[in-house]
Parts: sequence; structure tokens; C-alpha cells
Amino acid sequence: MNLKTLVVCGAVTLACIGAHGPAALAAAPTMVAQASSDSGFRVGDTLPKGKPRAPSADYEDITWDMLLPEGWSVEKIMEDLNLSALGDNDPKAREAMKKIRGMWDNAPANPKMNNRRVSVAGFVVPLDGEREKTREFLLVPYFGACIHAPAPPANQVIHVKVKAGNTVTLSPASLLFGTIRTVRSDTKMAVTGYEMTIDKAEPFKPEDPFPI
Repeated sequence: MNLKTLVVCGAVTLACIGAHGPAALAAAPTMVAQASSDSGFRVGDTLPKGKPRAPSADYEDITWDMLLPEGWSVEKIMEDLNLSALGDNDPKAREAMKKIRGMWDNAPANPKMNNRRVSVAGFVVPLDGEREKTREFLLVPYFGACIHAPAPPANQVIHVKVKAGNTVTLSPASLLFGTIRTVRSDTKMAVTGYEMTIDKAEPFKPEDPFPI
């Protein structure tokens, strides 16, 4: 993978998040070739948008958009980077990739989300073992992030820990219930802007109503 491809992949990945769809991701050639997993998802897939759920007094349904602080956007970050002008051997490509990665890792969390009891749906990236047994993992908004595709910005990655004494069964796409906090951490897979201690988890089912 050459430097230009790395830069474009990183930029397109973030653009994909802002657009809430995998279409833009197709522009990155190294990702298009990724085969679908046994779960049926392909790299870049997001979860389907469902009907609003009945209000709950225990947990507030949140979307990935709500994790972005007011005024922060992909477009504002990328407008000064002319990536299309970079050649494969252009030394500026390395500088651009480093700058993008720094922006992603320092992406600010939304302070309004701190210490709220929420439910959120996304894709599981295990940190400490197999998905079915893990007690610590990442939740990301699109399939393949941090594994087959560049890590999202920190404000689109949740570092999840299972509440002590609880046992949860995780699916590739899961619906989580717990308390989210604006706590940054640097895991082996990605820098995260949020930490969430979960009370329970359910497999996400496309037919279940839930806002994404």
C-alpha cells in the first residue's frame, strides 16, 4: 500500500463517517477489495436506520452524530488538504497522513455526553480475546474499522468495559446499554474519546427499531 493510498483511505474513511454511509468508502481501492465477513457485513457498512424506539426512563438512545461536538465536522478539517494533488511518491503525502492521523487522534469529544446513561448500536472490535468472551472492546460506527480500515477519529470510537460481575454476549453488531463518559484512552487498536461501562448488550437486529 503506497503513501497516497494510505492518505486517501484515511481521509475517505472519515468522510464516510460524516456521510453516514459506505458509498464514499468505495473510492479507496484497498478497501473495495475486502471480502464480506461471515456476519454478512462488508468493510465500510453501517447499520440500517430503524424506526424510533419508545422512550425509556433507563437509557437514552443516542446516534453517532451526537458524539461530535458542536461545530466539529469532517469538512472543516479536510478543506485545507488538497489530497488529489499528491502523487504516489510525493513527500508531502507522508506529511499529510501524519497530519490527518494527528487530527483523528485528537478529535474532541462532546462534553454534553459525559456521564449519561445511553443505548448505542455499532460494531464490536475485541481488545482482550474472542468476541464472545471479551470484557473490553471498542465500539465503532462502521464495519472493519481499526482492523481492515483506518481507525475512525477518537470522537467516533467508544472504549467499552463490561460492568464487574456482568456477563454479556456480543455479536459483530451489538446494541449496548450503560453509562458513557468523555474519557480518552490510547488502546492497541485506536485512540478513543469515550469510555462506556455497560450493564447489558444485545445483538443488533435490522428489524429492531433503533436510530443510527
